[in-house]
Amino acid sequence: MALEHYWVEHSPNTKQVRDFLKTWHYSDYVNIQHKETFTLWKSGNFGFPSLVGVCIYTRPAGPAAANKYWPSNPTQCLELRRLCLIDDTPKNAESYFVSRTLKWLKVKSNWEYVISYADPEQGHSGVIYKAANFTYGGVTGAGSQLEVDGEKYHIRTLTMLDREYGRKINERYKNKDPNIKITKTLPKHIYTYNIETKRSRRKS
Repeated sequence: MALEHYWVEHSPNTKQVRDFLKTWHYSDYVNIQHKETFTLWKSGNFGFPSLVGVCIYTRPAGPAAANKYWPSNPTQCLELRRLCLIDDTPKNAESYFVSRTLKWLKVKSNWEYVISYADPEQGHSGVIYKAANFTYGGVTGAGSQLEVDGEKYHIRTLTMLDREYGRKINERYKNKDPNIKITKTLPKHIYTYNIETKRSRRKS
């Protein structure tokens, strides 16, 4: 199916979005604090729209990242945190989706800069970001992640004591539960997109 049958919407962070990510994304959803959420749709059976993708922008996971990559105005920096499409979308659907979200941010928001990471542990090298005109920024240092009962969580989950699941995981870790461990991760590829520069060029 050609991409003219697909469209992108700026969407609220609804239960439908959350359920979609739980079904289709490899990572956990619970830590996501969205700022901008987008959905990808296609014409389904009998002409009804079918949700086939979700893209979520958040504040950068580490506060130092915004200061490093966009020091002039770090509060206007976003991270593209989740990009998830169902398996049978066309090959270029991901870059199409991301490009449309960036266009929306450029025209209809005050955000100025985007950071994203491609995780080689998930087989990602950043082809999508290259196709969407992101700039390659090298790699991060090796990281750490938390594994709980075989599921992967962000390492910060251990310190989220204001949330019930964080307290339970922290308590189990302190009690040396063998099903909770910290493991090393491969460096991630860094990609950035300067919305403000693109916006200024458009206005000139």
